Amino acid sequence: MEADYMDIIDNPDEEQVERQWRILQAIRRSIGVTKQELVWERKVSERTIERDIQTLSRMGFPIVDEIDNREKRYHFMQHYEFPSISLDIFEYLSLTLAQDMLSFLSGTPYYSDFIRAMQKIRSAVPPESQQYLEKIRKFIVFQSRPIKDFKRVSPMIQIAQKATTGQQRLELTYKSTRSGEVTIRMVDPYGIYQAENALRLVGYCHLRQDYREFNFDGRMIDLVMLDETFETQQDFNLAEYISSGFGVIKGEPIQAIIRLDPPASRWVREQEWDGLTKTVELEDDIIELHFDTNGRQGLFRQILEWGGCAEVIAPPDFRQQVLDEIAKMQSKYAG
Repeated sequence: MEADYMDIIDNPDEEQVERQWRILQAIRRSIGVTKQELVWERKVSERTIERDIQTLSRMGFPIVDEIDNREKRYHFMQHYEFPSISLDIFEYLSLTLAQDMLSFLSGTPYYSDFIRAMQKIRSAVPPESQQYLEKIRKFIVFQSRPIKDFKRVSPMIQIAQKATTGQQRLELTYKSTRSGEVTIRMVDPYGIYQAENALRLVGYCHLRQDYREFNFDGRMIDLVMLDETFETQQDFNLAEYISSGFGVIKGEPIQAIIRLDPPASRWVREQEWDGLTKTVELEDDIIELHFDTNGRQGLFRQILEWGGCAEVIAPPDFRQQVLDEIAKMQSKYAG
């Protein structure tokens, strides 16, 4: 039975979480609550209530029971104050929309924890308010593309998080994007971050003798935490690392000037861009973007996305790189 209880703690479904949270709210009553009252309120069996109570006790809630007129009554240990949640309807709406925005993380431990928190919060919202919120949600929609492989790599995310906190080395089996080669690497994990609809592990790769990042996706084949510990490089700062480069691609530095015609220029000028040092307004709604970034490849990909609206003015070798890529594309459609 021990394993069953751990399964409930580690992998509860939404119905279990909401039921257990409502059980806690019932127990906090001044006179507590009987087992039969919980069975009637939650419409479940006595065995289910007993399992829920044991699970909540294992999670640290100081629940005690006593026999009252031959009935078992549950209440909290004396002087324990159960935390309450007080949100207005618009605060709850914001959290609900945040859940939609984070849906692309579905399958990760982070999203599961968020869902459990939302189930607890939802139990404190009156039914009439929930109906009103559901009407509002029909007119406000946030959509994110989910990563299909997150459920498979979720255990690896948990291992990486634990290794990062404990400064323990990882053995990582990873497939290269460019070559398709599968390598086994020793990696000192420095952190996990999300960008461009992907979750990434950042660390010092002993194979490459440099900082590298690895996506939690189909390329990550296996991840094992070793008994070896490591010392974090003093010159490494995760926040600075994330902000460097262009987008999520870091590497060769470049200083470049890109000229943009409309319509791309109209929406590009309204956004923040990594490494952008200056924007020059020209005639006919044309703009000139000056970049200084260590993400040459990332900037290169962005220029291709801008298509015929973009022209590389400098430097010459970067301009030639774009021309060579255009020639390759033309050859695909020739004839």
